[in-house]
Amino acid sequence: MARLSETSKNRLRQRVEEAGGLLVFTDNYEEAVREIVDTDILFGFITPEILEKARQLKWIQAPMSSMGTPRGEYYIFPTLQESDVVLTNMSGIYSDVISTHVFAFITSFARDFPTLFRNQHDQVWGRNTRTMNLRGTTLGVVGLGGIGKAVARLGDAFGMHVVAVDPHPRDVPQFVQQIWPPEQLTQLLRVSDFVVLCLPAAPGTENLIDAEALAAMKPTAYLINIGRGITVDLDALTQALQDQAIAGVGLDVFPPALEPLPSDHPLWTMNNVIITPHCAGSATPSDRRINVFLDNFGRYLRGEPLLNRVDKMSMIRDGAGYDLPTN
Repeated sequence: MARLSETSKNRLRQRVEEAGGLLVFTDNYEEAVREIVDTDILFGFITPEILEKARQLKWIQAPMSSMGTPRGEYYIFPTLQESDVVLTNMSGIYSDVISTHVFAFITSFARDFPTLFRNQHDQVWGRNTRTMNLRGTTLGVVGLGGIGKAVARLGDAFGMHVVAVDPHPRDVPQFVQQIWPPEQLTQLLRVSDFVVLCLPAAPGTENLIDAEALAAMKPTAYLINIGRGITVDLDALTQALQDQAIAGVGLDVFPPALEPLPSDHPLWTMNNVIITPHCAGSATPSDRRINVFLDNFGRYLRGEPLLNRVDKMSMIRDGAGYDLPTN
């Protein structure tokens, strides 16, 4: 079970009991293994052992949107992928909050706030800053899901030219002026003034932004990552910044082995880097997860299609994905 407040537990309990069901909250792994035996619906995390014990499990509601966790574990494993159990996630609940964080990065760079904050700290009245007008610049969104669309919407509101890359674009807003498949990622990197990574830990996303990808970016461009840390080769990024191959970077996430970022990492002391401690999703209302589950619970009882259903076959980590062209 996902960790929930007492208020959330009471909402769930009332709804399930109204439907004539029995709701069990588990506080430890051993209890989860024991209770899963005759469970139809699971809201929370699952392991191969739990799935093996489940005799009648039909639907799992994952408590997150990305199938990869910040610690590096992956939600989908082979026996889950091969099973008939339906898997849904929390896609969409973070979009407005995280897109705001993205534009905190973007506007900070556009108005050169890193320099201004250093000047304030040093009590220096310095107006020699590197600023830009966002109107007319190009925003490249890699991953046009719920968060990506929200980022694109804000970019349009700022008068930016919005382009995107996505393997299976759906409901693409009219203001997205160009969308490419993953194998044409280089085109987006070449034209964008700001590249925003809105990617989950998924097939083909590990080290997607490597030395080759960074070399394709404009030397005046900025990279923003609020998805998963595995999508960026941090060594290659550090070198690109040291070589002034790109203008700067805003990072909220890091590879699991480097999160928290070690205090002696060179990124901490670079003037063109803004680091936030994996907090882009903070301030997301806690009841949104419950709302998603309860909406899907009603659909489940009525025999209707569930929202945010995950295609388990396409989410195998070693499958085809966001591959850069070889030439």
